[in-house]
Amino acid sequence: MDKNNLILPASIIAAALIVLSGFVLFSAGQDVTGQEQVLVDLPGYLEKSSSNVTEGSIPSYEDGILSFAEDESEDRLRLISVSGTVTKTASPELAYITLSIETLDKSASKSQADNAVLASKVMDALESAGVASEDIETSSYTVREDFQWNDVLRKSESIGYRTTNTIKVTVRNLDSVGAVIDASVQAGVNRVGSVSFALTKQAQSDLKTLALKEAAENAREKANSISSGLGVAVGQVYSASESSNYSTPYYARSYAMDSVSEAGMSQAPTPITPGDIEFSATVSVQFEIQ
Repeated sequence: MDKNNLILPASIIAAALIVLSGFVLFSAGQDVTGQEQVLVDLPGYLEKSSSNVTEGSIPSYEDGILSFAEDESEDRLRLISVSGTVTKTASPELAYITLSIETLDKSASKSQADNAVLASKVMDALESAGVASEDIETSSYTVREDFQWNDVLRKSESIGYRTTNTIKVTVRNLDSVGAVIDASVQAGVNRVGSVSFALTKQAQSDLKTLALKEAAENAREKANSISSGLGVAVGQVYSASESSNYSTPYYARSYAMDSVSEAGMSQAPTPITPGDIEFSATVSVQFEIQ
C-alpha cells in the first residue's frame, strides 16, 4: 500500500485519541454525584507562611493566623535569679484607740437616750485630754435586743435593748495614750477594744521607698557575688518584681470596764508603751549573663 494512503487514516486516529483524552479530563473535574468541583485559591497569608517553613520549625495557630515559629534553642538567654530582702524599723507617730459605750434597758428608746448622754461626756473628756475633735469619729452604732437563757423555763428571754456606740480615736501625742484611755473610761466608756500604732502616710511612703531601694541593691550584690564565683559577668536586668509587708504594734484589750473602779483607775494610770513599726521589702531580679 502506498505510504501516502496511510497518512490520512493515522491522522484520523490521532485526532480521535485527542478528543477522547479531553473528555476523560473533563469528567475528572466532576465528583460521583455529578456536581462540578470548585478550586479555591489559598489566602495570601497562608501562601506567605508556607514559604517561611524551615527544617526543624514547629507550626502554630494563634488568633486565626497560621504561623511557624523557628527553633531558637541556640539563642536562649542565660539568667541569674536572686532576691534581696531588707527590713526597716521606725518609731510610730500615731495611735488609734477603739472605745465603746454600751447601755442596756428594757426600752430601746431609753437605752439610746442613756447612751447619748454618756457619749457626750466621753467626747468632752477626750477633748480635755488633748484629743482634737476631728480625731474623734464614730466607727459603728448598733441597737439590738439582747436575750438570756432561762434554765427554769428552758428558753431564751429578752433582757432588754443594748445600744453600742463605738468610737475611733486618733492620738498624735503618744505620751498621752494611757491618760486618754483613763479619761474616756471615767467618762462612760465600758469597753476598750484595741490600741494600735502607725506612721503618717508620708512617713510610710518614705520608709517603703528606702526599703525597696536597699532591697534592690542587696539583690545586685548577691548577683555579683554569684557571677564572680562562676567566672561570668552580670549583664542588664531581664525582669524584676517586689513584695512588701507593713507590721505595726497592736494591743487587743477588748474587755468590759464595769469591774474596774474609778478610784483604781485614778491610782494606776494605764501604761501603754508603743513598739517599733517594721517594713519588710523583697525585690526579686533576673540578670542576664554576659
